Amino acid sequence: MHTDRFVVFRFQDEWLVTYADREQTSFATRQDAERSAFDAADMLASNGHAVSVLIIPDGSDDVSKPYPPLERFIRKKSLN
Repeated sequence: MHTDRFVVFRFQDEWLVTYADREQTSFATRQDAERSAFDAADMLASNGHAVSVLIIPDGSDDVSKPYPPLERFIRKKSLN
């Protein structure tokens, strides 16, 4: 099955969203670019398409730090 892919990346002073390796849309902020990519991906997914969103960090992101443990975000049921 074909997967529709959106790629979010920074180029010079703007954030770009590329779809199908051809169409590009520019945004002033990373948040706007991500929101656009995820909204478009959700729309395609709701129509049965396989989709993915790839976000390429811009160098100012500290990707060396691990994500916080998931236990903080998962509510545990008490066994008592």
